[in-house]
Amino acid sequence: MSRPPSSFPSAGEPGAGWFGLVPSYRLATFRTAVALLTIVFHVPKFNVFIYDYTASAFHVPPAFAWLPAPTPLLGVLLAGLQYVAAAGLLLGVGASVSAWFIAVVGLYVMLLDPEYYSHNGHFHLTLLALVGCARDGISLRRLIGGRDADARCPGWPERLVRIQVAIVFFYAALDKVLSPFWGFSGRRLLALQMAEHGLGLNWLQRLNQAAARTAPTLLSVGTIAIEFFLAAAALLRPLWRVGLVVGILFIAYLEFLVKPGLFTWDMLAAGLLFLPAGDGGWQLPFDPHCAACRRTGALLLRLDWLRRLRESPREHDGGALRGTPGLELFSPRGRIFRGFHAMRILPTILVGPLFVVMALARFGGGFLSARGLGSWDVLPYVLLAGYLALWIPGVDRLLERPLLAAFGVHTERARHLDPPSWRG
Repeated sequence: MSRPPSSFPSAGEPGAGWFGLVPSYRLATFRTAVALLTIVFHVPKFNVFIYDYTASAFHVPPAFAWLPAPTPLLGVLLAGLQYVAAAGLLLGVGASVSAWFIAVVGLYVMLLDPEYYSHNGHFHLTLLALVGCARDGISLRRLIGGRDADARCPGWPERLVRIQVAIVFFYAALDKVLSPFWGFSGRRLLALQMAEHGLGLNWLQRLNQAAARTAPTLLSVGTIAIEFFLAAAALLRPLWRVGLVVGILFIAYLEFLVKPGLFTWDMLAAGLLFLPAGDGGWQLPFDPHCAACRRTGALLLRLDWLRRLRESPREHDGGALRGTPGLELFSPRGRIFRGFHAMRILPTILVGPLFVVMALARFGGGFLSARGLGSWDVLPYVLLAGYLALWIPGVDRLLERPLLAAFGVHTERARHLDPPSWRG
């Protein structure tokens, strides 16, 4: 299951170009993220729109008079087919047709009453259409298979998504500048509804409201500046690294403290297209004589949807036993992470599965909260806070052994040369 380094340029690098080849697994990971959001949020929401429209006898005349209104039978058929198409999108079976079908149905529903249905669903429909243009050819089964990192596909759909991200942030910033209700004064912030949270976190809501009342101009100018910066960062590769960090913090703020919604998760999914993929840049050394090490390596490769890991068997000649963490990672720049430190860095490499976990936590928590079963909507932020706590100095000495044991990482002593030799 060893992966050789890729000789193909990544999207945005010299040599890739609009119609150059880029790693298929980046688009496949993006498609999987969009499919997950489509299943848990978009399809149920639009199916409710279809039901409400067919169940009511009163309708606003459509903007396009030639557009036929759905009958109850057609509404049921569209609702069922949307779930079938969403499943195909997730599994990678007929993914392009599935993406286009859901996008066209969503557009049809919006055109029935453009004023009522004018919301952030437009951005999701755009992502679905761009997924429909992609030809990654990677099924979900193949994505989690842990093999074949050399698959390539045309990179122009990735570029279109990045341009769309830039357009969204640029328009949002420009709209605030020109809006009489926002501008640089921040008056709109005073009337903005802040998100409510349980689990003892409502103090954050009160703090955010106090900040909006105390310094609305500062928050308004800061928001506009960040959105203009993110628009530029989406187009300029040298700004990608900083843009990703700023973007994640900004949309996490919008989701957690301002108003939860699909838009922030769509933006997180689009962020996957700014990451390296298919390069095998991270070495994963392992002892071929250690069954636990082989199992750990196989699991990590199956979670490595962006194909950034490359196994590197450790050679030894029966040297003396030495205590060493079984999990090691060599970064593309040659930095070594071992044991707890390697475990801590893994989420930054395995971002595809991390997105799935966080998105399921968000929407699963929202599902439970909506049914009066407690304030679970903040679950992804509790998980994120727990992960960030692992970086507190001294935590490694406290949590290393139990954390590695919980994840089944082999930590027993292993034979190896000092210094070790590498191959692959």
